[in-house]
Amino acid sequence: MPSPSQVSAQVNAPGVSRKLGSRLRFSIRARLTLFIMAFVGIIIAVAIISALALRSANQKTKEADQKWLPATAMLAEMADLIGEFRIAEGYRALAPTLKARAQAESFASDRRREIQDLENKYAALAGSRSRRTEIDSFRAAWKAYYTSHDAWVRADADGALDAPATFNGSLDKLYKTADAAVDRLIAANKAAAHAQAEAVDQLATESVNAAIAVSAVSFLFAIWLLIRIRSQIIRPLEAITHALSKLAAGSRDIRVPELCRTDEIGAMAQAFEIFRTNALALEQAHEATRAAQDHAHSLARHDPLTGLPNRRVFSAELQNVLDGARGAAAQCSVLIIGLDRFKRVNDLQGHQVGDMVLCEVARRLKKVIGQNGTVARLGGDEFAIIAKDDPKQSALLSETRDLASRVLDAIRTPIKVGERSIDIDASVGIAACEAGSNDPAIALHAADIAMYQAKCDGRGTFRFFEQSMDDDLRAQASLEADLKEAVAKEHIKPYYQPLVEIRTNRICGFEALARWNHPDRGFVPPDLFIPLVEQLGLMPQLTSSILGQACRDAKRWPDDIFLSVNISPSELRDPLVSSRLGAILAQNGFAPNRLEVEITETALVSNIETAKSILTTLQSAGIKICLDDFGTGYSSLYHLRELKFDKVKIDRSFVQSMRNNPESERLVDAILGLTRSLNLPTVAEGIEDAAILLRLAAKGCEFGQGYYFGKAMTADDTKDALLERTIMQRRITEDQQAA
Repeated sequence: MPSPSQVSAQVNAPGVSRKLGSRLRFSIRARLTLFIMAFVGIIIAVAIISALALRSANQKTKEADQKWLPATAMLAEMADLIGEFRIAEGYRALAPTLKARAQAESFASDRRREIQDLENKYAALAGSRSRRTEIDSFRAAWKAYYTSHDAWVRADADGALDAPATFNGSLDKLYKTADAAVDRLIAANKAAAHAQAEAVDQLATESVNAAIAVSAVSFLFAIWLLIRIRSQIIRPLEAITHALSKLAAGSRDIRVPELCRTDEIGAMAQAFEIFRTNALALEQAHEATRAAQDHAHSLARHDPLTGLPNRRVFSAELQNVLDGARGAAAQCSVLIIGLDRFKRVNDLQGHQVGDMVLCEVARRLKKVIGQNGTVARLGGDEFAIIAKDDPKQSALLSETRDLASRVLDAIRTPIKVGERSIDIDASVGIAACEAGSNDPAIALHAADIAMYQAKCDGRGTFRFFEQSMDDDLRAQASLEADLKEAVAKEHIKPYYQPLVEIRTNRICGFEALARWNHPDRGFVPPDLFIPLVEQLGLMPQLTSSILGQACRDAKRWPDDIFLSVNISPSELRDPLVSSRLGAILAQNGFAPNRLEVEITETALVSNIETAKSILTTLQSAGIKICLDDFGTGYSSLYHLRELKFDKVKIDRSFVQSMRNNPESERLVDAILGLTRSLNLPTVAEGIEDAAILLRLAAKGCEFGQGYYFGKAMTADDTKDALLERTIMQRRITEDQQAA
């Protein structure tokens, strides 16, 4: 076997060097550098092409932002102003006094000026001759409308001529013509914007095709490059690897190939030939393996981020503390520290900053506890401390309180991360455990419950574990379990409150209200279990259960008695809610035109487009839609115009305060006037005495609901109520005939 010096002499022989020099002109590094430069050049070409395409697309997109989007906003605002102008005509027609008519006319004049300004701005912004026809059409329709309006105002000096402003009157037809002209402008604007978008798409397609072509060239170049690398680098390396495998198997009588090369592979082969003679490398590898094993063992016992002991080590240490003092009077405390709103740090500052904050908190906790306890990271943003307490019972509570206060003060000190200052707080749960008598798992659970209570009490504080905390959690868990079972087994039943037609005093429908009569808890208030149903995500199941039971009950009522159910805001965000309700009606054979769905205005705020689609689908099936609690939420004429409700409910707070609050009565008058102008029937909730009923009847309110007509009742009681109302109505009719 040749020695390393002999191998070196062979490699440096003049004849071999000349032979290699004539065959290999460049080193591997130089060749790879050339290949990489060529590949980078292709990538730069792709980047330039993409950048140019993106620049062109950006210019077209900017044009859409500066022209089409503002134009769309102007047209939408113009449509709203025309609608407000029309509403002003309605107010003027309904105005009881000359002052009210003047106010309505002033309001209409303001809207006209705003419409004229928007019309001029839009015409200047559009600029295109192709758009002139639509603009001129709108101007003609709008001019005809307000000219007729002015003629009506001049002719109606005493406020007696209301016919032109009524529904389907001459002004109403001109208003619809102007509104249609605005719609045509909006459609034309959308078409132009769409054409602009198609141009951007075409540009993007061409850019993609160009990028694909360049990528294909890059792919072919990469294949050629791989072939060259395999022949000149990989195969020689495989030969060297095969020789080294034999060397690792214990064979020393081998020769490493490629020693005649003068490039990097040749240098590698020479190095391995020398390594073959050095047996000490095996010992070094053995030592490295042992160090790696020790490191892995350390990682299994410590948190890799903060270096603190992990949960397993903490539990073992707590067990040792308790077992080591078995029978003694010594005690210890377990503190669980949960950082408050730490997720916001990760979300706003990034996980790297969050990790720095955790490391700094760990350092501060170790400084606070010193040598008198153990600090560990349990996971996430939770830390734990074992604090050995003074055996004197009188000092136990004071020492633990002082330690918890020092922990909170240490964490609250702002943490500097670069130029940023991070403010963080924590909640601490404390469980005192007597040595030799507690299971570590029980102590950790108790401290965790106390920490949860500290968070519930406002965060940034500490709480000692009390048995009542565990009892409250178990009671809440028990209530949730009972509620899940009640929803699944339909133990929650519908009760029915009558809706009465005020003019005839006839029951025309019932609203289904959820009631839960627990066998042990008794009647659970709806304001207690309904929010919990929402929190647990059970509202779709509860609504389906209540609706199914109510449909079966309502089938025993006369066909002219309708059923009303409530839909929660969360369900109005579910696109499948309409199909689910339709399936329940079909399954129970209940006519859709006898069902009325009530929603609140709050449910419309989050996603009005989804709500509009759902309500349109329900109405197409024959189901009526009622806007509940009108006036208390995000009331908007836009909602009334866009969503086409079948009925409006005045909130009970306005009705019940009419007796002593003139402002509430004026609000009720305004709502009734508005709904009457929109041909929307109105239900007044919360009627509790005859005086309020008479006042609402005099104001023209169509329907009423409240304790005066009856509280929520069972399905069996509804039959008696219907019979009693029928008898009462018959007597009233007979008395009227007799008179």
